[in-house]
Amino acid sequence: MKTAKKITFSLGFLLMISSLLSLPRPHDPDEAGRVQILKSALTIDSSYRLFLVEDFEGERPWDFYRVDSFLAVTQFAASVPKSEAFMQETNILKESGYTNLQNQTSFLLQSYVENPRLDHWEVRPKEPILLPLGMPIQGILWVYSEGHHINLSMGLSQKKSKDLYFDLGTLNFVGWRRLEFTISLPKENTRLIQSMSFPISFSSFRLKSLTSQKKGEFHLYFDNLSFVIDKRTFIYPGSEVNDTWGKKR
Repeated sequence: MKTAKKITFSLGFLLMISSLLSLPRPHDPDEAGRVQILKSALTIDSSYRLFLVEDFEGERPWDFYRVDSFLAVTQFAASVPKSEAFMQETNILKESGYTNLQNQTSFLLQSYVENPRLDHWEVRPKEPILLPLGMPIQGILWVYSEGHHINLSMGLSQKKSKDLYFDLGTLNFVGWRRLEFTISLPKENTRLIQSMSFPISFSSFRLKSLTSQKKGEFHLYFDNLSFVIDKRTFIYPGSEVNDTWGKKR
C-alpha cells in the first residue's frame, strides 16, 4: 500500500514538473527600461564597456559541432527584431564604437527533435571569439522562438581552465525576446584574467531539448550577442567585480 502511494506521489510530482516546464518563460515586458539601465550604467561609470561579441551579419562562419538530428542547417536570414528596445540598444552599440553596425540579418538555426529530453545540439563559430581584457559580468542576446521547450546555454573558454557554461533559460516564448543574463566567473578564472596572461573567449551555444518538447522540426533566430565588460580589474588590481549590475533600485 505504501509502495502504491509512493508511485502515485512520484507520478504526480512528475506531472507537476512537466506542467511548470510548459508554462511561458517569465518575461520582463519593460525591455526598453532594461536598455535604459544599461545606457545609464555605461554613461555613469566609464569602467564598463559594452562589447559586441557577434552581430550575425554573415562575416563570421558558424556551424553545428554536435547534433543528434539528421537536419542541421545554419544560415543568415533577413529577420531582425523590430522593437523600440532593440533600436535603442543598437544606438548604444553605435555610440560604443560599432558605427558600422547594420542589423540587416540574424542567425537562423534549423533542426529536428527526434527524441525529446535526449536530443542536444552545439553550435560554434569557426574560431572562438576573444573578449577584450576585463571581467565579463553581463550578457545580452536577442532570440526568436516559437514556444520551443528547448534550453539554451552559452560556453566560454580559457586556457588552463575547463570550459564554462551559463544558462540563458528555456526558449518557450513566442517572438523576439531580449535575454539578459549574469556571468559569474569562478575565482580561478578571475585570477587567470587578472594575470592578463589568459584572456577568455566565447566558444559556443548549447541547446537541449526538454521532455515536454514536441517531436518535429524547429527553428530559432539569434541576433546581437553582447557582453558588458568591467575594466576596473586592470585599473585597480584586486578590485571586486560589481555584482549589483542591472538590479533595479
